[in-house]
Amino acid sequence: MAPCPAGIADAEEEDDLYDIEAAAGEWAGAGDNGILFNRLPGERCLIKYELWDGQPPPLRSWDGVWSGTVRFASGKIFAVKEHSGNTFYGAEFDLGRMDGLWDVRVHHKSLGHEEFTPALVGFTLLKLQFWPSQG
Repeated sequence: MAPCPAGIADAEEEDDLYDIEAAAGEWAGAGDNGILFNRLPGERCLIKYELWDGQPPPLRSWDGVWSGTVRFASGKIFAVKEHSGNTFYGAEFDLGRMDGLWDVRVHHKSLGHEEFTPALVGFTLLKLQFWPSQG
């Protein structure tokens, strides 16, 4: 288990992540080479990346969803996590092409079970779905 990430960055252009701002009221935002997470519930996260040929069907059982478009220079991405003044990097995920423009949908879900509420468990799942943008 790891702390929730500050965002998802291009493996070769990681610093671009810190130039991105989420729109007012949004919990995520995108810019060149990154997706910034403004406020994610929970203290720990698990991340799943999915690569699709076209837009995937919507997932209705998740707590929240954010959609946007992002360009990644290298096409290789990872989660950037900041905790106790240190920066950690998640496993690299290869989108399969350089300088690609991607539509992305980010789902989050806070876990809980019976009397162990999501606030008590403090654990969040993230699912990021990428497909080639037509824009």
